Amino acid sequence: TGEGKTLVATLPAYLNALEGKGVHIVTVNDYLARRDCEWMTPIYKALGVTAGYIQSDMDPVARRQAYACDITYGTNSEFGFDYLRDNMKPARWGDPNFDPYFQQVQRGLHYAIIDEVDNILIDEARTPLIISGPASDDPRRYIRANDIAVQLTELQKREPGKYFEVKEKEQTCHLTDEGIHKAEELLGIESMYTAGNLEWPHLIDNALKAHHLYKRDKRYAVMPHPETGEMSVIIIDEFTGRLMIGRQWSDGLHQAIEAKHARDGVKIKEETQTLATITLQNYFKLYKKLAGMTGTAMTEADEFWKIYKLEVIAIPTNKPLIRINYPDVIFRTEKEKWKAVVDEIVEVHRTGRPVLVGTTDVDKSIKLSDMLKRRGIKHELLNALPEHAAREAEIVAQAGRIGAVTIATNMAGRGTDIILGGNPETLAWARLKDKYASRLDVPEEEWKRTVEEIERTEKMKEEGRKVAEMGGLHIIGTERHDARRIDNQLRGRAGRQGDPGSSRFYLSLEDDLMRIFAGEWVSNLLARLGMKEGEAIESRMVSRRISAAQKKVEERHFDARKHLLEYDEVMDHQRKEVYGARQRILEGANCKLQVLQMLAKQIDAACARYLDPDYGAASFAEFAANRLGVEFAPDDFSRCDFTEADKTAKDKAYHAVETQVYEMMEENLGSEDPKEWNWQALSHQINARWGLKTSDRQLRQIGKDNMADYLREQANQCIAHTDLSGGRDFLEPDWGLRSLCDWMRLKFQIKLSPQELAGKEEQEIKKALHQAVMDLYRQREIEFPVRTAMARFLSDQPGVAAGSQRYNREGLYHWALMRFPQQRHQLYEEAFRTQPRHRLFELLLEISRSAYPAVGEEAINDKLDELFEGSTRPADAEDAKELSEWAKATFDLDVPESALTKATYEQAQQILWNAFDERYRPEMRQMERSLLLNHLDVAWKNHLLTMDYLRSGIGLRGWGQEDPKTVYKQEGMKEFKAMWENIEDKVTDMVFRMEETEAFRESLWTIGATIHESVPRTAAAQVAQQIVANANANGDVKVVEPIRNRREKVGRNDPCPCGSGKKYKNCHMRQAV
Repeated sequence: TGEGKTLVATLPAYLNALEGKGVHIVTVNDYLARRDCEWMTPIYKALGVTAGYIQSDMDPVARRQAYACDITYGTNSEFGFDYLRDNMKPARWGDPNFDPYFQQVQRGLHYAIIDEVDNILIDEARTPLIISGPASDDPRRYIRANDIAVQLTELQKREPGKYFEVKEKEQTCHLTDEGIHKAEELLGIESMYTAGNLEWPHLIDNALKAHHLYKRDKRYAVMPHPETGEMSVIIIDEFTGRLMIGRQWSDGLHQAIEAKHARDGVKIKEETQTLATITLQNYFKLYKKLAGMTGTAMTEADEFWKIYKLEVIAIPTNKPLIRINYPDVIFRTEKEKWKAVVDEIVEVHRTGRPVLVGTTDVDKSIKLSDMLKRRGIKHELLNALPEHAAREAEIVAQAGRIGAVTIATNMAGRGTDIILGGNPETLAWARLKDKYASRLDVPEEEWKRTVEEIERTEKMKEEGRKVAEMGGLHIIGTERHDARRIDNQLRGRAGRQGDPGSSRFYLSLEDDLMRIFAGEWVSNLLARLGMKEGEAIESRMVSRRISAAQKKVEERHFDARKHLLEYDEVMDHQRKEVYGARQRILEGANCKLQVLQMLAKQIDAACARYLDPDYGAASFAEFAANRLGVEFAPDDFSRCDFTEADKTAKDKAYHAVETQVYEMMEENLGSEDPKEWNWQALSHQINARWGLKTSDRQLRQIGKDNMADYLREQANQCIAHTDLSGGRDFLEPDWGLRSLCDWMRLKFQIKLSPQELAGKEEQEIKKALHQAVMDLYRQREIEFPVRTAMARFLSDQPGVAAGSQRYNREGLYHWALMRFPQQRHQLYEEAFRTQPRHRLFELLLEISRSAYPAVGEEAINDKLDELFEGSTRPADAEDAKELSEWAKATFDLDVPESALTKATYEQAQQILWNAFDERYRPEMRQMERSLLLNHLDVAWKNHLLTMDYLRSGIGLRGWGQEDPKTVYKQEGMKEFKAMWENIEDKVTDMVFRMEETEAFRESLWTIGATIHESVPRTAAAQVAQQIVANANANGDVKVVEPIRNRREKVGRNDPCPCGSGKKYKNCHMRQAV
């Protein structure tokens, strides 16, 4: 410590900054980030590179400017949070189409130098960085969706099948076209497929599922929660009939069911959730190169290598260290220890030597301060309280003066340089800081004059020599920290650069560390020595024993960090995949290519599902299982007609009754003590399984002895009366084809009949479906620009009478001239002024059709296949020329040859498809980008919530002889796969329904809080012990609880809450983003 690490860091920083990719220098706090940057900027300026710093209160534009510098100083949490926030932004760094507020701020993670590397990569690595926000936007939306589902259900009773379709096999409910129009009318909105309304289709589908597929007392119970007493929806296990307390359906379904029972007193839970999270360990692993420096890392060399693959190299001190480290002094009680500390301070203070006293927390620093006041010792107090922290620099500058007594928490441990006799430069800045924004703004003459004046009047150099003669700065530690490095940091404030100094630690058996790790051994030893009250023991052997205890704590902390890292590996892999996909979109990857791949996968999956020879039998098996409460295999009904299947299903159900009755009796009435019999649970299980209406009172009257006969009789009657004719269709030979045609109609509004597909091979069917979808997509590309323009210029204003609507016909005419320049001769201003809206729509549609090329982007792929012939080689100059000329001749596209030279097949495809999009389908391109980003972000947000739930309960798997970490990885990957499937399903649905180019500007991310929890200091050893004990027992680590965000979400077009009268998007929305 005190060897000039901050200064030396400029050398590798400058060298790596020459690449122009940015260097990040990571400090412990905002104060040091600014101070170090201001100290070192003159060096960087002289070398011709720029430097900037990040502070926690900076807005995105100021942050971008700091990151644009060659070298950027900041804290670990600011760098980490900026990385997470960047992966929520709608635009890449420097995107000219977006305001800087909405752009990413970081350029990339190239090279980092971490000052005090052990503090950041080890002490703070146990707690993740978390950005949290509201889990669901507005609970009132669920109530509204529920009301609409009820109204649609009433309407459907009069006209069955008109408004929505319920599919029990797939467990889905979908609105029909009629249903969509009716729902829009009931909501009072023009379209559910415009920005700000995109949640409604999903909310209403969930509300319909809640009413038609999820039945009370079969799938869930409504009852007071056993723990909180609040009326809640609690899931019932379908096969055992048990309550699954603490479990919750995902994707908003649980809230939909809560809304269904709002009148029963059930509240819709407003929860916060993790929007983005990363551990510091994984964040710093993202840098291509990593380096660090600290005076206290040798004790953790193993961990640096195991986790970060960083070697630790010890560099000898500039001048020999002559500080005297006295052995620890140990007392029996804390009271005795504090009395001895005060006595030592008084004694050293008499000699005139400066004293620095280190305490572990604010409370103890105030307690010691009060004791010194009573003894009449003048002193300075430095802790995290604002009134003291504001004077930090000044207090530290004076701490080396004759007679100075300074009490400090760990704040004074790192990055503070206590100069014997006082620091004139720090005092000079304390005097000038109100006059200038930073030290660099102070004119050199004024700076020199102020420093010399302070040195002269205070006689600091002379005083420094006197202090050195007296023995230098004396350090007193009032407690051992649970990591040896922290103690060494405090000691390191004295004896810097060859100065004399001394240090001593005062301990008691009541200190946390001693009590937990060294207490019994030491107290037995001291008892044997016959130690009395007020006596102290000073022994190198005891000091060594305490160091061993600290080592034990460090090992436990290492286990906790390693454990956290193993759990976070799953999330790390998933985070990289999602953020990578997102970044590719922001950097201009062609979104149509991605959508077409998704469509092809959806068609392939649907064909595989519905054309499977066992699909009908599997559908019947599931249908019968739901009716009879018995599990069936598809093989049970293969090649059966309905009569055979009905008999097979019921026979199997009759055979299962005996086992089911025995299991129910054993579970609920198995105890020898009648007081432990659970009649209520038995009644619940019977009713759920066989649809009876028994009560626990009825069952008690029947009695245990007659119960088995009663249950068998009731179950057999129930099976005999069960009607399975609703599953007859499943066993028809064309059921798979009918289901596939249904799927095409519901998903794409493409009407096909099973007769059209009958007799064709699976590949032929796939090809036919794919062609039908591609034709629809082309039609969509032609229509979409016209629909968005009509919505923009000629849409009806809500609340205005039909005859009083004012349309912007002139705006539409000018838009058409700009959008279709080749068709100007077909556009007449008079027609736009006089024609009705439907005629204008038809006119513009015809023009859009004629403007769109006869061959689509598929021709680009054919050309590339012909040119590259399946090889992976990059295009040479001749290939580039041929492609450029072909693009000009075929599509009239100007693609420079230089862009295509050395491009691979994939790169050339991206360049040409993007050029085509920009020219012929800019609106569709923007909509596809927006749609993909929106669904990716929503799905990732929901996935994080699912993973939170999974993580919090995974430890229980340990009791089932399973390794929780392995199960967490398997389940996590399964959920992740389901997330991507869900994205593909939603995007391929929405792309044919969207009516605006923008789906993303309605900012999804309402960030409630950014948290980097600090590692708890008080009884830290106890906490570490607890973490590792829990980890060993459950395979689980504490889930960090995010801070709740109570603010309501404001829509972009709502009035701004500040009261300015402007719309939110034009006022404070920028700051919120």
